[in-house]
Amino acid sequence: MPTRPPLLNIENLTTSFYTNDTVVQAVRGVNLHVNQAEILAIVGESGCGKSVTALSILRLISMPPGRFDSGQIKFNNHDLLSLSEADMQKVRGNDISMIFQEPMTSLNPIFTIGDQIGEAITQHQSATGAEARKQTLELLHKVSIPSPEIRIDQYPHELSGGMKQRVMIAIAIACRPALLIADEPTTALDVTIQDQILSLLSSLKEDSEMSILLITHNLGIVAQFADRVNVMYSGKIVEEATVDSLFENPMHPYTRGLLNSLPKDDSELKLESISGAVPHPAFLPKGCAFHPRCKDAIPRCQQQPPLTNTTKENTHKVACWLYEEGGEDPQ
Repeated sequence: MPTRPPLLNIENLTTSFYTNDTVVQAVRGVNLHVNQAEILAIVGESGCGKSVTALSILRLISMPPGRFDSGQIKFNNHDLLSLSEADMQKVRGNDISMIFQEPMTSLNPIFTIGDQIGEAITQHQSATGAEARKQTLELLHKVSIPSPEIRIDQYPHELSGGMKQRVMIAIAIACRPALLIADEPTTALDVTIQDQILSLLSSLKEDSEMSILLITHNLGIVAQFADRVNVMYSGKIVEEATVDSLFENPMHPYTRGLLNSLPKDDSELKLESISGAVPHPAFLPKGCAFHPRCKDAIPRCQQQPPLTNTTKENTHKVACWLYEEGGEDPQ
């Protein structure tokens, strides 16, 4: 168990989008924390609220139509939602950085790699142009880009997809943030490059005690690189556990469905799938949002949202009526 308080602690966060016709709750009463020097993964299907949670932490939700309806986002025990925009700008990129999806489109095509990394340094540090260039070269070395003395003056279109992702990581770690948010950091990369990028993130955590919030839909990546995992469905955290506990004893029916959909060692076994589709966030079913797709649902699941139950060891939590007193474990 960690001896230090969590670096990031989100309490009852609800992020909504208001339109002329309806209110869409993309994140619904989320509670999660990231400890010092750990990798926490948020996993779930596309549209479950993972990226909105990440953007909420950095207050990058467009307002309007977005709005924080409730909750607190405490970083080093300071509520980010109560900070002024000027103070929040000091946090972004300096204390908390983010690797966005799609490195192919996240870099500015008209500026060199060196200019874009150097900008992150000069914005948050009192560095001259020469000092920024020196630090940029060191960062390019750190993220294992070959021939950094040449690459520093090249444009994004001259780099491969893997190199662009490494540049995005260099920008994100330029100011040595305490928390790095990695939103699908291996999207559109081949398997070999994926492994290199994730190994790089792991080494950064070990070298600098950086905490990482890893957002992904890939359970294989979670098993290999994360310390703890939160499973998200329809804007809610439905299960929280250490990686070992989650894979050895998945409790929520949705988590079991995700794990059963992974390829097995026996190639003759047919892959299982979760029936139905993720509900539209503006038209969620009553009760547990997963119950229309759940083969273990009981009548109570259709009436009331489940409470979150904690195991005796306080390391495994699940939001499911099957684990209430008198409920039956479907395994």
